[in-house]
Amino acid sequence: MEKCVHFGLCGGCSLLDWEYSRELKSKENKVKSLFQTYRHVEFRSIIPAQNPHFYRNKIQLPFGRRKIGEKTVLNLGLFNRDSTFIVDQTECKIQDPGLTEIVLAAKKWAKEERLQPYNERTRKGLLKYLVARKAYSTGEILVGIVTNEEEIPYAKNRSKSLHSHIASRIGKNGALGKLVGIVQNYNPAHSSMALGKDEYLLWGRAYIRESLGDFHFRAGLSTFLQVNPSQTPTLYNTILAEIPAGAKVIDAFSGIGTSTLWISRIAKEVIGIEENPFSFKASLEALKYNKINGVKFRRGRVQDVLPTLIGKGFDHLVVDPPRIGLGEDVCLTIGDSEITKLVYVSCDPESLARDAMILTRSFYLKSIQVIDMFPRTEHKETIAIFIRKD
Repeated sequence: MEKCVHFGLCGGCSLLDWEYSRELKSKENKVKSLFQTYRHVEFRSIIPAQNPHFYRNKIQLPFGRRKIGEKTVLNLGLFNRDSTFIVDQTECKIQDPGLTEIVLAAKKWAKEERLQPYNERTRKGLLKYLVARKAYSTGEILVGIVTNEEEIPYAKNRSKSLHSHIASRIGKNGALGKLVGIVQNYNPAHSSMALGKDEYLLWGRAYIRESLGDFHFRAGLSTFLQVNPSQTPTLYNTILAEIPAGAKVIDAFSGIGTSTLWISRIAKEVIGIEENPFSFKASLEALKYNKINGVKFRRGRVQDVLPTLIGKGFDHLVVDPPRIGLGEDVCLTIGDSEITKLVYVSCDPESLARDAMILTRSFYLKSIQVIDMFPRTEHKETIAIFIRKD
């Protein structure tokens, strides 16, 4: 595998020059070191990725600017490793090749249309982020332009121009994907959050169609999907192996319902909890066109909804929180519940370790397993199994 021209500067991946076997061993050992003080915990072997390259199905890249002599030019890419400037992306060895073509097309479009990138210091400029996601099963691509202003001047003509630039890059044969929609996301907030709450359809439709196993879903810009689609069934089957037939399960942080529906294959009843309004709506739609029974969804924060389900016969809990983890309040609620087994999916083993210190007041930590969802990076997906002590 040839090195990326940006390797060593770009903050996107740091292990591209390692042998993959060395990377897997390092990730496994780092997780083991966090939980080595727990007695009788089983450290299960890491599950490698089927393909450690070109797997990422979503990009979220900031627009920026750089000085070349007396000239200031627009650039687009990830921040460097020190987060001090944006590396102008021309290639990437971990994201889907079709999405790399989207980056090049959007950059050329923005320059030709003379659109100004957002300046964090002055808080002026139109373009903040390029967001795009591609469906693994259908090849459909959705593109989002995040703006600092509510209106894009001459939006209709400029969206046609962007469509034309993308079509010229990805071609018409579908090998690199098929563009199905262009969306403007309005985010005036000065924060690290890329996406705002308001979206406007500029062309096509505002979702891609994706399939996982026998289930079909629709995903927009703001909805959650695992970024490694070829590894996602492996993750979900690992979760499913911990759920006995006939169990009543709560699936917290359920997103658009992908894991919830997967669990419904064996569970008697499943309730998903999701706060994001776009994801919640998509999960309800998924129930309809998949014709699923025995599954319900509740919208709200997990710390608010979970206590209302305590005492209603749910004996298994699956959680897949954001990087910050569950937090003390949710951990204490789980400890005071009738949950007999907790399946904790974590994208940050350090926040998992913090939560485990609270959870193990009421549970045994039975096992830890790493699934490599993020090859060539330091990131790790970990599944921890907790069993109630009494």
